[in-house]
Amino acid sequence: MHNYLSHLFAALACFFFLVAAPPATAHDRIHSFSHAVIMAKGDTVDYYLNLPPASLALLHEDVDDEVSELIDFFRMQIRVMTSNQECPLTSLTNAPPLKSGDRIIDLQFKCPGDVTDLTITSSLLLDLDESHTQFLRLAPPDDPRQVLHEAVLTESNMSFHAVDVKTGNSSSLERAIAFVKLGVEHLLTGYDHILFLLTVVVGISFIESLKAVTSFTLAHSLTMALAFLGAISLPSSVVEPLIAVTVIVVAIENIMRKNVRRRWIWTFFFGLVHGLGFVGALKLMTISRSELVLSLVSFNVGIELGQLLVLLLAVVALHYARRYAWYARFNRGFSAGVGLLGFVWLGQRLMAA
Repeated sequence: MHNYLSHLFAALACFFFLVAAPPATAHDRIHSFSHAVIMAKGDTVDYYLNLPPASLALLHEDVDDEVSELIDFFRMQIRVMTSNQECPLTSLTNAPPLKSGDRIIDLQFKCPGDVTDLTITSSLLLDLDESHTQFLRLAPPDDPRQVLHEAVLTESNMSFHAVDVKTGNSSSLERAIAFVKLGVEHLLTGYDHILFLLTVVVGISFIESLKAVTSFTLAHSLTMALAFLGAISLPSSVVEPLIAVTVIVVAIENIMRKNVRRRWIWTFFFGLVHGLGFVGALKLMTISRSELVLSLVSFNVGIELGQLLVLLLAVVALHYARRYAWYARFNRGFSAGVGLLGFVWLGQRLMAA
């Protein structure tokens, strides 16, 4: 029985290494994103799509195709409806690139009658990047900067709905739920962050784990807020290698020291670094100032829920495993594997910087 459990834990460790190894910047959930400002007037819906360079790279040269070919492409990607009737895409204006490298494409949809409510279903670029994230904003036709309704679309939620295009009837609860889900997804696909947390708790007791996780949470919440508000800023070329270093340091400590104490002090400082990594994804979003606090808090709640799920499973399993003699060998073996992976990430990220 003991041998069976030992092999089981070893297999789980190998699984984490295999799923975590490929991406050099696995901490960053959002690989590509797009923004859209939507305005409805009469029977016309203008869908101003902003594609940053990362999203344009997915399309290669397709964005410069003939207008008719682009219309066919976007018809398959975006569907607009009002009063349960479809509004076909009838025209497209492709503007020259901006200085930032972004391209703005005006997609014009014609509806059977005046637009009242609005439902948009979009799978834009998801066939090329399943993590593509879209940020949609409904605005009045006379002021594109005003926000009537906002939504975050991902592979798990491809629908945008506004009950009234004149008022938007924007629901703060809907927005909060969308950003909570985005935070959970971001955490669960941040393999370096997950392995860091597992390496933190594998080498210490249950009480010490609570202290370490609490200090880590407080620290990364603090830097997320400060970085998003612009009080501090570090480029991802610096943050991502530092995150890899935090993984390496914790792994080495597990191997070199039999009794690890006061880890919560180190995890606080490491949490400051990881918080900067989290905010890199959040700052990509077009967020109205009136909803900034709600979006930031909701995104952080999502991260904490995902983190809690991972740690709950890990702490329970480790509490059971500590009863057996092979646990010390598992701790060192797991930590050695994570440490080696941290060095791989560090090399990849330094070369990519």
